[in-house]
Amino acid sequence: MTDRQSLGHGYAKDPWCVYFSGRKVQGALAMTFDVLSDNYAKDPWSVYFNGEKIEGASTKSFKTLSHGYGKDAWSVYFRGRKIQDASANTFEVLSDGYAKDSWHVFYLGQKVKDASTFSFKLLRS
Repeated sequence: MTDRQSLGHGYAKDPWCVYFSGRKVQGALAMTFDVLSDNYAKDPWSVYFNGEKIEGASTKSFKTLSHGYGKDAWSVYFRGRKIQDASANTFEVLSDGYAKDSWHVFYLGQKVKDASTFSFKLLRS
């Protein structure tokens, strides 16, 4: 018999450990583990994506956005990876994998070369 409880988004826990897709999440504190959305989760000391710790992410200010994007007070992340040169203060998710800040346009977490944040618009077919 197991005390394992499903938390959603691939996460589960028992009284002692947290799991993602059946693998133990190293260092996660089961008692205070909180599943967010888009496979992000956190405890008081770390933020996780797909069960892997996101180095440097702030648990106090981290929040999920949508479509795999998340941010804390200083950095922006796509599927758990820090997006270089993204401004957390001005970052916004558009749709279809696109996002932008005051200086750059991003697609799936990568800068779109030569795209202007002022004129960039998504076209619908």
